[in-house]
Amino acid sequence: MSVQAMSEKNLRKEIEMKLRERALILIAAVLITLVGFSLISAPAVEMVKVGKEAGYEIITNWLAKADMAHHQTEVRKA
Repeated sequence: MSVQAMSEKNLRKEIEMKLRERALILIAAVLITLVGFSLISAPAVEMVKVGKEAGYEIITNWLAKADMAHHQTEVRKA
């Protein structure tokens, strides 16, 4: 085997190793991203649910007050 053939073989090994390293880095980055987003989104979803419930309660209270005011004006007119 010539020196050139050995250097080409070593170069191919290095290229293959770099591709493996890149693939592993990519897989690790994807996994870290997925785990990170799931950890971030879980509390956010809960906060959205609580906010939605609070919004419904505020609207219900406002509508009840408006209805009571309407009934009180009817009683006063009579």
